[in-house]
Amino acid sequence: MRNLDIKATPWQQEVLPDALHLPAGVDAALLETCHFEGWHYQRLQLQTASGLKCYLYVDDGDQAWVLGVFDTLGQADFFLALHNANPLYVPALLIEQDAPAVRMADQQLHWPVYAGLYRVGFKSYRVEPFETEADWVRAEYIDGYRVESLGEGPEIEVCLQVYSHFDGRLRGCKMC
Repeated sequence: MRNLDIKATPWQQEVLPDALHLPAGVDAALLETCHFEGWHYQRLQLQTASGLKCYLYVDDGDQAWVLGVFDTLGQADFFLALHNANPLYVPALLIEQDAPAVRMADQQLHWPVYAGLYRVGFKSYRVEPFETEADWVRAEYIDGYRVESLGEGPEIEVCLQVYSHFDGRLRGCKMC
């Protein structure tokens, strides 16, 4: 296990409106932010009937990425520490919207799901929402013209599958 420290500023809670409308299935929400070397992080905690769901986003002021979705704050903080140590340690999925990722509009909280594209050279990870299941995604690893399915399932499980595949490749590469 890597021994990492979070180098970002402490998490600061963002004030959400009292009249905030949450989607069905979400009982409570907490949004926190922190910063490190030009990176702006958002940690969105959603309390649902099935437990905690914690999204971790990062942006550089222009583009936004999702670092992951987790069921514990410890996992989210581990990914934050990994990104602080070296952004190339985490397959950050570029999301198709400007920064910041989590926004408020018309008394509603809006956030992207764990989906997007991570690309380095001819290698990439693509995570897309699953059409027939809410909160499910499908992941693929693409190397040149070869596509390998990493599976489909709940966001949290697929996030950890993508990271495990990425970490295995990174550790196996003698040039990294």
